[in-house]
Amino acid sequence: MQFAGDVLLSHQSLTSIVAFIVHIAKTVKISPRDYARHKRQWQGHVPVSQFKRLGQELQFRNNEIGVMLAFSFNENGHIRMQGEASAICNVACHRCTELVATSINAHIDALVVQSTELAEELAQDFDVIELQEHEVSVTELVEDDLLLSIPFRVCERGESCENYLLKKANDQAEQKSPQERLRPFANLRDLLEG
Repeated sequence: MQFAGDVLLSHQSLTSIVAFIVHIAKTVKISPRDYARHKRQWQGHVPVSQFKRLGQELQFRNNEIGVMLAFSFNENGHIRMQGEASAICNVACHRCTELVATSINAHIDALVVQSTELAEELAQDFDVIELQEHEVSVTELVEDDLLLSIPFRVCERGESCENYLLKKANDQAEQKSPQERLRPFANLRDLLEG
């Protein structure tokens, strides 16, 4: 049993409250148009379980992603969304395959539109998010930017990583002229024909 204010709560009650709060976080949807009309911001934490693609790619240190989004209208009357999304997760090094704790920070600056034609027209100059509905979940607004923000190189060992040294040696061997390369079977044809 634990106390919350003046109320005595059982473990089961606390579990129910936490489950309810997680349920609310799962169903949070916002209207970018309404937020832009009032120049509002949305700030909070979204459970990793809500990010279908991102949750499959990475192992997260905590089970939530911090998000801050500000909405306004640009000079042409289009909804502009600016903000950040960040998380700390384990990313596999592409060289040594060890998991490395890495911070992912997505800087978001995009226009939100509701028609495909307008999205195609604006996509040449801006990042564009096309929405079909009036309200949208925060995950839909930031997941692509988070995926694009996953760093390619995360290993702290840098040039001392054993896989980096192996790749460097292979690259140097490929750069040698054909005469300099070691070719153990170069004379095999002559031996077979002779």
